[in-house]
Amino acid sequence: MTRKASFSLYFFQALYFGAWLLALPFLFFVKRLRPISRQRFGLGMPSGPFDLWIHASSVGEAKLALQVLGELPRERFPKVIVSSNTSSGMQVLESHADDQTKLVFFPFDLLTSWSIALARVQPRRILLLETEIWPALLFYCRQRSIDVTIGNARMSLKSFCRYYPLSGLFSQIKPVRILSVSEKDNERFSWIFSGSDQEIMSNIKFDTVSEASPVPYVKNPLASYFKPGHPLIVLGSIRKEEEIYIRRLVKRVSSDHPKTTIALFPRHMERIKSWQEFLENEGIPWSRRSDLENRPSLPGVILWDMFGELVYAYALAKSVYVGGSLAPCGGQNFLEPLSQGIVPCVGPFWDNFEWVGQEIVSSDLLCRIEDERELYARLIKPPSVSKDRVFSDFNQFIQKRQGGTRELIKKIQ
Repeated sequence: MTRKASFSLYFFQALYFGAWLLALPFLFFVKRLRPISRQRFGLGMPSGPFDLWIHASSVGEAKLALQVLGELPRERFPKVIVSSNTSSGMQVLESHADDQTKLVFFPFDLLTSWSIALARVQPRRILLLETEIWPALLFYCRQRSIDVTIGNARMSLKSFCRYYPLSGLFSQIKPVRILSVSEKDNERFSWIFSGSDQEIMSNIKFDTVSEASPVPYVKNPLASYFKPGHPLIVLGSIRKEEEIYIRRLVKRVSSDHPKTTIALFPRHMERIKSWQEFLENEGIPWSRRSDLENRPSLPGVILWDMFGELVYAYALAKSVYVGGSLAPCGGQNFLEPLSQGIVPCVGPFWDNFEWVGQEIVSSDLLCRIEDERELYARLIKPPSVSKDRVFSDFNQFIQKRQGGTRELIKKIQ
């Protein structure tokens, strides 16, 4: 570093430290950060040295961390520590991590916290998953020559615009390597961290996709309610923000196709009451899923008020829409219906699953619609492709993109 650059960096770190001190009192009221344990300040950490420290911000990254742990050669990495920012991420780790792995809450990004934590843990390598940029941590890792990798790296345009003005400073605390999941992400990281070793890797999320076969009709717990071939439309994980469109769709389907059953799965159960009032006001026959056993015949709409049955409904469906995508909510998991041999429909807003790639649309494994009118046409007349063919094509699509976990581990060894 030049003297000028060093002064700028230290000045930034001082301002950054002050901002954290001002924010600290408010962090005690953030529910997802609880408990605010000693580890948040670098205290009470397990004693090192550790061969690898993996950081998983929350639930999604925790699942990726578990995937890495599952393939990690423990003879080369006997001592591993994994951290999470949130209580929900920690719950995922605690439920599935092996006894060899130490689990901790990620320290607040204070210079004092990291001074204490790194001195205690003494990690030889640190793996940050996805978009984890912590200036104080990176600063101390550069000072202590700790090998840092950002793996399965991705950066949204919003994040890029936030970090780019500081790229001159960040280039001085750059990680050793950045393994991005796409050309676009790779380019954005190159502008932020000039000089890091950069490569493109397969997305680890493909490794987490189950290759289990579709649930057969005879083993489906919902089969007793639906005869084979029953015209069933599943509207999965519907968000409040898109209800105005879905309500128009439900009304039209119920009017034009009274023998068709709609299984409606609100993303949040508190929306059941609102849907009930809508169906009552429109005179559309309906029932809660929990009351089906007491009905002699299927209603026009089934409001699903029971957990854990969405995948079984997908397995029986004639056509499927996966919610959160007609309004800018990011979209929900459209891979589940594909795993049951059904090509799902999604709206234009599926940012949360852009990692799958646009190729899934061109491969005819995903139908992207623009509005409820186009959705109606697709749900009523889906393409006549067998479920076995869809499932086979889906498996081939996934298998060609798997292997990211092994790529990542090879790079950090």
